[in-house]
Amino acid sequence: MRIFIVCLALILTPLLVHAEKRLALVIGNDSYAEVNSLQKARADATAVSDALRSKGFTVTTVLDAERREMNKRISEFTGQLDPGDTAMVFYAGHGVEIDGENYLLPTDIAAPDSGEKDFIKAESIALSALLDRIRATGARTTLAIIDACRDNPFKGSTGRSIGGTRGLGRINAPEGTFVIFSAGAGQTALDRLSDEDSAKNSVFTRMLLPRLQTPGIELRELMSGLRRDVRDLARTVGHEQFPAYYDELLGQFFFIPAGGAVIAIAPQPTTAAQPADLIRADFELARSIDTRESYDAFIERYTARSDEFTVQMAIKLRDELGDAKPASAKSSAPASPDKKPVEGPADSRAVLRQTQERLNALGCDAGAPDGIMGSRTRAAFRRFLSATDTGLGADDLGTAHGLKTLNEHSGRICKAQPAPSKPTASATATPDASPKPAPQYSLTGSWSWSASCPLGLKANGTTRYSSAGGNEFTGSISGTSGPARVRGVLNGRSYSATEDYGWIRNVSNGTLSQDGRTLTTLVSNGCRVTARKN
Repeated sequence: MRIFIVCLALILTPLLVHAEKRLALVIGNDSYAEVNSLQKARADATAVSDALRSKGFTVTTVLDAERREMNKRISEFTGQLDPGDTAMVFYAGHGVEIDGENYLLPTDIAAPDSGEKDFIKAESIALSALLDRIRATGARTTLAIIDACRDNPFKGSTGRSIGGTRGLGRINAPEGTFVIFSAGAGQTALDRLSDEDSAKNSVFTRMLLPRLQTPGIELRELMSGLRRDVRDLARTVGHEQFPAYYDELLGQFFFIPAGGAVIAIAPQPTTAAQPADLIRADFELARSIDTRESYDAFIERYTARSDEFTVQMAIKLRDELGDAKPASAKSSAPASPDKKPVEGPADSRAVLRQTQERLNALGCDAGAPDGIMGSRTRAAFRRFLSATDTGLGADDLGTAHGLKTLNEHSGRICKAQPAPSKPTASATATPDASPKPAPQYSLTGSWSWSASCPLGLKANGTTRYSSAGGNEFTGSISGTSGPARVRGVLNGRSYSATEDYGWIRNVSNGTLSQDGRTLTTLVSNGCRVTARKN
């Protein structure tokens, strides 16, 4: 009988795990009565609801909710949760940080006449209180995605400003909770790239949606790629937005596992067998971080499977980063007293030192190889980028990938920087001493391009430009992405354009190479494009 009960328990346990509910509360507030309205929060909430519903979540969608309605729907949501459930909250709308607490604002929030912060607290939804209410239900996993890091809606009100002027503040997430903010502490999240940006969703949500529907991506891996893509897209319009997350989750989380229907996976003993999709996800996470510590952690976790390809590859990638022992990492060159060392593991300092050495060898003048990312080092790396067509960006400075590219070049790449000197009377009178005119760049002609897009998608085709007068150009795009019209502006080597496909309009920003024959751009849909003149 005892054996029968044990067997029955083993049979029923997977069924009980699968029976745990997955519920989501999705709120999108656009139409505010007394503070400035938003344009894409409702569309964000609708798109996220559809994505979650198609993946098995029971979704409650709330649009343009006043305070009473928000409280009512939150109560209904928490009332549906049982111990062991997975709970998700997505909020798009206005939010504000007051006295260290983050508040989500209903659409009927009043604009106060003075610094009545207690009134705002009472009329809003405190994020920590919402998370505590979910935790009290016994939900095993709580995921909160908050796209409310926009400008403080009260900063322009009469009287004193209420709350932080920019974005939301840091949060202490409860145990079993993973909180995502669409921008870092003190940063603001873009509702759109520009007035010409016709995308339906905010910058953050348009990068999030494809990842919600991709199987086999663990949550931390998802965040690694999401943060990078949001940052790069925001920088196309000169804005800094780097999503933040606060991880107190127990175990791993998959929106869509590579196999099976279990969404949250509890931590497993190191002696237990690990499924193939899990080891691949862990490997991709280690590779996205790309430090010796991340590879060492992966290798240690899968010591019992050291003969497998992913473990062997992790060992190879770790070894390629070089030895980062402190004894050999010290440099005889003293660090500048007014500069602080770059925070990070020792191997990052070693990579940066080697980067500085290579920049100096290529004539780019990075100064002493001290492992400090100062203005001189950044200027040297910019000179290298301007003199080459590597496809690197400023963010590749100090990375193993950037160092590898530097090592592939030899000779004097960068032009010597002339020492500043005062002009003499004879020099000013000599015509030959006058500065040479800057080269004139043009897009006119035919360009062949290839694009790498989110989710591993590829595209290629041809763009033909004609002069529209001055520094403006118009043309046509043909290729696997479909036909489109393009209008571009070239200021020196800085490029910006709009691409009209009829059903969607993209915004593109990039740089033309020094020889005027290679154009690298980042498009608002997340695609990276390299075009070469035919």
